[in-house]
Amino acid sequence: MKSPDQAAFKVILITSMIIAIVLLPLAAKADTEKPNGPPVFVEIDVDQDGFVSEQEYTDFRAARMAAMAEAGKTMKGAATAPAFQDIDTDGDGKLSEAELTAAHQAHHQAMMEQHGKGQDMHHGKGMKMPTFIELDLNGDGCINEEEFARHQAERHGKPPETASKTP
Repeated sequence: MKSPDQAAFKVILITSMIIAIVLLPLAAKADTEKPNGPPVFVEIDVDQDGFVSEQEYTDFRAARMAAMAEAGKTMKGAATAPAFQDIDTDGDGKLSEAELTAAHQAHHQAMMEQHGKGQDMHHGKGMKMPTFIELDLNGDGCINEEEFARHQAERHGKPPETASKTP
């Protein structure tokens, strides 16, 4: 006959194993996924000499862009990102952590101004997502092709094209 301690131990052991089986894949995925935020200085400073050379900067940026492309993501602002020479404010041919941080902050600020602060930057150039009521111009509870075309025309500054197929 089993003692109550043995039964409790078995329950705890089985519960722990189930939790581990469920959480291990999640933990592994979290370790492999990098956040979209700015890279940490030590990630770029490969030789860990306290500065980022132009080669380290170029290699890191290319690798990051390739990884994002492989994951099906785009690097917003890559086209307008500053060149190495723009970041190297003291002209010594290497980037300090302060120079890299200042460049990132300036680039981020420029992107926020370009896209509009406080607006949904993921819905095309800072435009806010319209509500259903804003699209349903005649208030009938449906959005037909004409209402959608009018909204698109107003949003993009083009004359509305009405579809003759609408019954």
